[in-house]
Amino acid sequence: MKLKNSRRGPAALTAWCLCLFAAACVWRGSSAAALRQVLEAEPVQQHVVPTRKSCPRPCVNKGHCNYEKGRCECPWGYSGEACELDRMAACRQTQDDPGSCGFIWPKNCECFRECFRLYCGRYGTQTHMCSAGWGFDIGDSPCWLYGSGGGSANGTAAGGGTGGAGVTLLPAAAQNSSAYPEDPDHNTVWYSQIPELYGQTEYKPDMLLKDERRRHKSPYERPHLVWHRADHRAHPLSHCGPSRCSNGRGFCLQYDGRPQPECVCHFGFNGTQCEQVDQWEACWFSPDCGGHGTCHSGFCSCKDGRWGMACHRSAAVAPAVPGAIPDLRVATRFKIYMYDLPWEVAFPFEVQEDAHGRDPMYTSYEYFLKYFITDNVVRTENPYEAHLFYVPALNFFYSGNLRPPEHHLEAVMDHVKAAWPFYNRSGGRDHFVFLTGDRGACHIPRAMQDSMIKVVHFGMQKQGLNWTNMQHNQDYGCIRMLQDLVVPPHPNDHRPLWPVNAGAYFARISAAGGHDPGRNITFLFAGGVGEGEYSGGARQAVRALLLNVSDPAIMFVEGRRDDYVDLLWRSQFCLAAYGHGWGIRVMQAVQFGCVPVIIQDHVYQAFEDFLPYEEFSVRLPLRDVPRLLQLLRSYGPEQLAALRLGMAKYYRAFIWNRDHGGAAYEWTLAGLQRRAANLHAGLFRRHRRRRQG
Repeated sequence: MKLKNSRRGPAALTAWCLCLFAAACVWRGSSAAALRQVLEAEPVQQHVVPTRKSCPRPCVNKGHCNYEKGRCECPWGYSGEACELDRMAACRQTQDDPGSCGFIWPKNCECFRECFRLYCGRYGTQTHMCSAGWGFDIGDSPCWLYGSGGGSANGTAAGGGTGGAGVTLLPAAAQNSSAYPEDPDHNTVWYSQIPELYGQTEYKPDMLLKDERRRHKSPYERPHLVWHRADHRAHPLSHCGPSRCSNGRGFCLQYDGRPQPECVCHFGFNGTQCEQVDQWEACWFSPDCGGHGTCHSGFCSCKDGRWGMACHRSAAVAPAVPGAIPDLRVATRFKIYMYDLPWEVAFPFEVQEDAHGRDPMYTSYEYFLKYFITDNVVRTENPYEAHLFYVPALNFFYSGNLRPPEHHLEAVMDHVKAAWPFYNRSGGRDHFVFLTGDRGACHIPRAMQDSMIKVVHFGMQKQGLNWTNMQHNQDYGCIRMLQDLVVPPHPNDHRPLWPVNAGAYFARISAAGGHDPGRNITFLFAGGVGEGEYSGGARQAVRALLLNVSDPAIMFVEGRRDDYVDLLWRSQFCLAAYGHGWGIRVMQAVQFGCVPVIIQDHVYQAFEDFLPYEEFSVRLPLRDVPRLLQLLRSYGPEQLAALRLGMAKYYRAFIWNRDHGGAAYEWTLAGLQRRAANLHAGLFRRHRRRRQG
C-alpha cells in the first residue's frame, strides 16, 4: 500500500499507526489485553499527572508553599527555604515595617547597598542599566550608618571600629536597620553615596557627605537642582507619638514648610498613625486575595494549599515522563498559563514612600491582570495545554512611562527561561508581556522585539524609522501587527473624564438613530502641540492650517480648557493625534461620542486588525491635512449619525473598567487568540535580518 504524504502532524500520524497496529493484532489473533496495553502505553509522552511538590521546610510563618515548584513564595525582602532570611532588613525600621528602597526617607547605607545588589548587581556602576528606574536616582543619594563623628572634615574606618580623625562606626551586624536614632546628630555618620557607585566595596573617608545641608534630609533632596527638591527632615519614630507610626508601618517626617513631623505611611497603610490596613491599594490585583489569603503590603499570604500572586493557584501537573513536554493544546479551547514570579523578579513594590499611586492612564495591564486571575475559562493551571504564556512582569513599577523597560524585562525573561521549559521550546514567540510605557516596545533590543508578543498602546510599524535611539530596528520600528497586540489605555484619573456616562449616552443616541443635534462644534482640539517627533508632526500641521481660521465652530486650543468635558459633548469631530508615544484621544473621543479624526501615519490603533475603525472614525494621512476642513464639512447628518451608531456598537472595546461597561479585557483576549492562531499558521517567525551590502 502506497502512503500519501500527510501534513496532519505527529498526533494524527500516531493515531493512524495505532489503527494499523490494532488491525494487525486482531488479524494475528492477539488478545484484547495486549491491544489495550499498547493503546495505553504509546501516548504516555503526551500525558500529565497531578503533582504536589512539597517545600523543603514549612513556610507558613512568612509565606506559603508553591506546590507546583516546591518552593516558598515569600513577601518582599524575605528569602531562604522557609522565608526565614530577611534580605532587606536594613531597609526596615522594625519588624512591622514592610520596607522600601525609596528615596523620600533617608536610609541606612546598607539598605541602599542591598537594593543596588537587587536591581543593579549585573551592571556595576552603569546604573542606567539597572532593572528598575531606581538606578537613575541612587547616584548622589546620601545615606547614613550607625556611628559617631563623620563631619565633612573627618575620616572613617572602612569596616566598623574607630577611624582616624574621630569617626566610629558600629559593627556590620548592628547596621541591619533603618530605624532613625533618637540622637541622629551624634549617632549617625553620613556618606555622599554608597561605595559601589565609586567602584568600591568598602566605605572610605573621601565618601563622607560634605554638604551639611543634606544631613537628616530626604535623599531625593538636591539643593542644586530646582526641579529635584525634597527638603524634608527625618525624625525618630518617637517624635510622631506613642504609637510610633504604628511601630514602623510609616516613618516620621517633617515636610518642608510644615511646623511638626507627621507619620507618612507605607504602601498598604493609612491613618494618622498608619493604624489602618488598606489592602485595596496594596493588593489592587485582588484585595481579598481571592478569599484564600490575607494582603500584606502587596503580598498575598495564602492559606496552605493555595499559592500564586492572588492565591489563585490550587492545582499543578507534571509530565508522566520526566523531561517530556507534552503538547495538550486543543484548538477549540483557548488557554493561557500565567507564570508565578518570585518577588526578586517582579513585585508590585513601593516605588516611592509617599507616592503610591500609578498614573491610571498606564494601568491597563492592572485591569487585565485582575480580570485574568478570576477568569476560569481561559486561565489554566496546566501549562501543557496553554496556547500562550502570560509573563506578569509589572514593567511599569520598574521603568514607569519613560525609562527603558528592557533591563527589567531581560531579568524577568532570564528567570522564565531558567525555571520553565516553554520559552525555549518556542523561542518565546508564544509568550506575551505588557509594555504600557509611552513608546511601548520601540526601544527594547531587537532580539526581544522579534521574539515575544508585546501588548502595547503604541502601534508604530514603519520601515526605516529614523527616530532618536531607534536605529536598532530599521525593518519595522516598534511592532509587527501580526505578532504584537495594540490595546487601549485606561482614561486618566480626572473624574469628569471617566466614561461613567457613555452607556446612557449611547443608549439614547441609538434610540435616536445616531442623531445628536446638540453638537454645534465641527472640530475640536485642546492640548499641547510639541515639536519635532511629537505626534509625528500632526498637531503642528493642524495648528498651522487652523491658525488664521475664524470660524467659531472650528476650535484649536493650545493648552488646557476648564470646560474641556463640555466641549467634548458638543463636538462632532475631535483630533486624535499621538504624542511622545501613544495618546488617549481616540478612546476619549469615542467615550464622549465625538468622532475621532485619526492622523497617525504608520501607527496601528487598538485592536485595529479586527475592529472596523471605518465604522466610527475618520482616518487622514498627514499629507492630507490641508484638506481637513473640506473633508469634515462634507459629512452630512446621516453620515455623522452612522458614525455615532458605530461608536455605540464598539465603544465598550475602549473601556477597561467593567463598572463602566468595559469590555477591553474580552477584546484583548480575542486579540491574543488571533496572535496564537497567527503563530500556529506560521504568519510570524523569528525575523531574519537582511544582509547589508
